[in-house]
Amino acid sequence: MALQTAEKVLHEIVSTVASSLELGEVLKSVVRLMSEGGGVHACFAYLVEDDGERLVLRAASPPYGKHVGKVTLERGESLAWWAAERGEPAFIRDNALADARTKYVPELEEERFQSLLAVPVTARSGEVIGVITAHTEAPREFSDDEVDFLVTSAALVASAIENARLYEDSRLRVGELEQLTELAEAIARAEALDELLETVVAGARPLLAARACHVYLLDPGSEDLERRASDPDPGASRATLGLAELGPELARGGRASRLSVPLVANGELIGLLVAEGSARVELARAVASQVAVGIKKAQVIEQLTEKNLIKDFFEELAGGRPRGDLEGRAARLGCDLDLPHVVLVAEPPSEQLERALRSSAPGSLFDRREDSLRALVRLPGATPEGVLERVRKVHEGLDRPVSVGVSSVCRGQGSFADGFAEAQQALLGTVVLYGEPTVLWYEELGAYKYLLRVAIDGGIRDATVDAVGKLAEYDAQRGSQLVATLEEFLRRHGNISATSEALFVHPNTLRQRLRRVAELSGLDLRKDDWLMIEIAVKMVKLQQALGARS
Repeated sequence: MALQTAEKVLHEIVSTVASSLELGEVLKSVVRLMSEGGGVHACFAYLVEDDGERLVLRAASPPYGKHVGKVTLERGESLAWWAAERGEPAFIRDNALADARTKYVPELEEERFQSLLAVPVTARSGEVIGVITAHTEAPREFSDDEVDFLVTSAALVASAIENARLYEDSRLRVGELEQLTELAEAIARAEALDELLETVVAGARPLLAARACHVYLLDPGSEDLERRASDPDPGASRATLGLAELGPELARGGRASRLSVPLVANGELIGLLVAEGSARVELARAVASQVAVGIKKAQVIEQLTEKNLIKDFFEELAGGRPRGDLEGRAARLGCDLDLPHVVLVAEPPSEQLERALRSSAPGSLFDRREDSLRALVRLPGATPEGVLERVRKVHEGLDRPVSVGVSSVCRGQGSFADGFAEAQQALLGTVVLYGEPTVLWYEELGAYKYLLRVAIDGGIRDATVDAVGKLAEYDAQRGSQLVATLEEFLRRHGNISATSEALFVHPNTLRQRLRRVAELSGLDLRKDDWLMIEIAVKMVKLQQALGARS
């Protein structure tokens, strides 16, 4: 090549590189100039992409321009990769296809070419970012000047590639920031959770350059993630995912496959953002951060709204004074009052118990207060045995003591006022009958069903109750156990030996206590009606329990 011609071509390449930041246009012009200046029949420019695993054709001399972006060379394939991996030009003088280092690409009609030269394009950092190949139809020796010309041209192309990529990256970042800001504003404007989720998938899919985008939310009653929104449509994506099935963010090799980013707000996992065919990990994390906050805000608003609706709904049911369309509000809350339910009351409130009931009794409603948990628990059948068994099993594993009262079966709007009263009475019965936190069904109260109603309604004036009340006051002041002693004596039908064994005291000690009972209360266990005394003891214990609760 003449020195004057080479200098002219290089000057044109410099002018081309300096005239535009559009990488495609620059490469197209450079390939044309190198073909003309180098006296070759075809010239191709490949760029290293996909995290260094592929060489992709990004410019080609005529008539091969239609194959730009479609021809790819996997790592290790072709003379181009041989030159790229060694960082030095590689040359085949003739019969190029017979060389083991070449790969036949039918789209580029490589059977026409005899000689082949591959020159690496090296960035300022020393990293190979591309390869330029030159082909001739006849066997040919490239002179040192011609190789130097191609190497110099490749260095100029490297500068153009780096500048164009910086420009593209900057423009992409600005575009992504604008889209991310628009998505954040759209999330903030969304008033309901479903509206927010549709906004998210519609906005995130183009932002992440994904084929499809899905949002999964964690079901509070289980460890499953449920798909709640998709764009453009669910396709073959699964309706639910288990927490243990959360996949990697990228497939091996870094190629775009399926991006899965957790949605976390205040350290709590609330869902998953899935982008199919996307590799924009960092951008997806930024989107997920915005989405998680928006979802949590919407959930809190909906929960507060639902909590107030449930609270008012429970109050009307418990009071037996429904206002307006109670059945319509029940339907809105997903509750069918004609189906069998039990009312459950727990003190103190237990998140573990609530979570277990949500999982095992779908369609139930819960009203958690500061000091208690109330629930309408839907029964799978007409009897409560299954639910009671489940509650008792969960109760055994609770991390703190909880008392639970369960009503008899309620069905129909008018039955729930009694159901709430029964659950409260059963809750109180755990104190009276067991003296410790447990689970008690209303039907297990026995005679206390009637005594509880009397005690809750204010009791009755009775000399025997007053007499036992004096013993209770004495016990409270002195730390004695006269009421418990009297109760056990009556339970054992006046048997001194059996009572002393049950109380772990000597029979003489028991006799002394019984004399003290008679002195303080005026009760005569030889003449007075033991049934009346036993009822009075239960009434006093009920009054004590009610006083402690109030």
